Parts: sequence; C-alpha cells; structure tokens
Amino acid sequence: MMYLKKKSIAIASLVLLIAIAFVINYNYQNGINKNTSSKNSLNSQLIDNSKVSSSSSANEQSEVTTTLSSGLFASYRQDRDINRSRSLEALQEIVNNKNTSQETRDEAQKQIIKLTETNQKELILENLIKAKGFQDAIVLIDNNTANVIVQADKLSAQEVAKIQDVVSQQTGFPLDNIKIMNRMN
Repeated sequence: MMYLKKKSIAIASLVLLIAIAFVINYNYQNGINKNTSSKNSLNSQLIDNSKVSSSSSANEQSEVTTTLSSGLFASYRQDRDINRSRSLEALQEIVNNKNTSQETRDEAQKQIIKLTETNQKELILENLIKAKGFQDAIVLIDNNTANVIVQADKLSAQEVAKIQDVVSQQTGFPLDNIKIMNRMN
C-alpha cells in the first residue's frame, strides 16, 4: 500500500514538473514569436522605405531570413509540445479515472514516464547539437527512430556523422534509425 502511494506521488510530481515546463516553454515561445513578428514588421518597413544603404539592407534581409527560419523551429517545438501535452492530459485522465482497471492505469503511467523520458532526451539532444556549432535543431523521437532537423544551408558528411554520433550515444539507436535533414535559411 505504501509503495503505491510513493509511486503515485512520484508520478504526480513528474507530471506536475512536465506541466510547469510546458507552460514556461509555451510562454517563452510566445514571447519569441511576438518579438519575431515585431522585428519582421520593423525590418519590412525599413526595407520598403529604402531608408537603408544597400549593404545594411542585405544584412537586414539576412536577419529577417534567420528570424523566419528560427520561427519555424520554434513552431515545430510548440507543435510538438502541444501534442505531448494533450497526450499527457489524456493519459493522466486514464490514471485518475476510478473506473479504469489497474492494468490500464499501470500502462498509462508507463506511457507518461516514457513520454517524459522522450521529451527530456529530445531537449538534451537539441542542446548538444547546438553545442556542436549549429544555429538550431529540432529532434523528434518516436518508436526507436530519431528525426533531426538542423538549421543549415548544407550539411557535410562530417557534420552528419557528428550529429549521428551524438544521437546514437544518447539514444542507443543504430545509425539506420537516425534521419537527419537540414532546413535552409
């Protein structure tokens, strides 16, 4: 009996931490999106009014392109987080439903823990890939497969190998199960 209480408290704590992380991430991403849209409108006005020199105009356009691309990565993350949040809510409802069998509750709790671990792995991998010198990255892990999208114009074979090495070390997936794509600016 005591074991079940401790287990339930641990799972509830994990779910609460995940929920807090999602709320913080959502608020952070909304702040970035608002800043991105204001920067884009400011940059568009500057370029449209032709009040900048040609060299600074090229820099502004580069910033706009980088900001838009970063916005896409933020959008990917936000969509992933929303889907995970919905899944966690559904699983939590199963766990909290008194009419649900104990076997189903246990399976739902296992799924909650799996989602938490997957989310943590993805965040760690994204940060490790950025530490390798890439501007941004998004990692999606599902069914022993990792899909990685890196913000880069081109990826050399050496860069792909670096990313595969990091992902393989963190997940234990074979290289065949790691797909790497680049998203151009």
